[in-house]
Amino acid sequence: MNNESGLEEMLFKQKSSSESMRILVIGDLHGKFPNKLQKAVKRDDIDIILSVGDYPNTDILRDLEFKHWGEKKRLEEIVGKNKYKKILKDTIDSTNVPMRRMVSTNKRVITIYGNSDILNKEARKYGLKGFEYQCNKFGIKLLKTDTLNLGSFVLAGFSGYRGAMSKKLTKVDPKKKSKIKKYNSRWKKRLDKIFSKTKGEKVIFLAHDVPRGYFDRVNYKKSPMHGKHVGDEYFTEYIRRYQPELFLCGHMHEYQGLKKLGKTSIINVGDGAEGKAAIIELNEGKVKSVKFIR
Repeated sequence: MNNESGLEEMLFKQKSSSESMRILVIGDLHGKFPNKLQKAVKRDDIDIILSVGDYPNTDILRDLEFKHWGEKKRLEEIVGKNKYKKILKDTIDSTNVPMRRMVSTNKRVITIYGNSDILNKEARKYGLKGFEYQCNKFGIKLLKTDTLNLGSFVLAGFSGYRGAMSKKLTKVDPKKKSKIKKYNSRWKKRLDKIFSKTKGEKVIFLAHDVPRGYFDRVNYKKSPMHGKHVGDEYFTEYIRRYQPELFLCGHMHEYQGLKKLGKTSIINVGDGAEGKAAIIELNEGKVKSVKFIR
């Protein structure tokens, strides 16, 4: 643990043990940070901001993906390398807007990344700088498979997203079966790792995707997954097994609300681009309240 992280955890511990802590949880900002979210930070005396990822405006990329769904060629091959690089650059640049507005609130921002956030590894292929670089530039703390002490609670940040083929929601390409099997194995090992770190603790689990069976039926008619339940079945399995206090997620823009799985409160924070979010108050080791900004 570096000195900055140690100091950060100490401050959270002091804050949460002496008085209530109010957390604004947002996600799926997609190039925006609406004014009502900025106002909520002041109005509700927010202490920290948590984000479940998906910062860039991906309208163009999403439409292209849906249009060419199931095709074997990559989008770069379909639209051409130069055009694809331009689309990728514009997508990455759109991340700056919500990040800049978030940090302008002068609150600590902690985030994971979702399926739309373009990571350094992908961006570097085109001479661009990706999500990790942007987080560092704006002073936003990125959790990949990491934990952070929030006093009476442990925040478990789990970045990433498993696509439709990895979830076996679409026909699996025989050539990719081995690769998908290894990817899913690594995914479970990451979940094992993060829950092993939090054994015996009160856990707030921060993820991008929803669990299978909870807020996960696709209502968007243009989506190739329309009508299907597309949540992550591993998340459902691990919630049942470990029962974190809170499971915070987003991804499914059409949903916002709270559902229970055993003792766990599963909270979909809503479409941040529309100004939706959740405010969670912690006090004396308990979740005192959950309020939605609709």
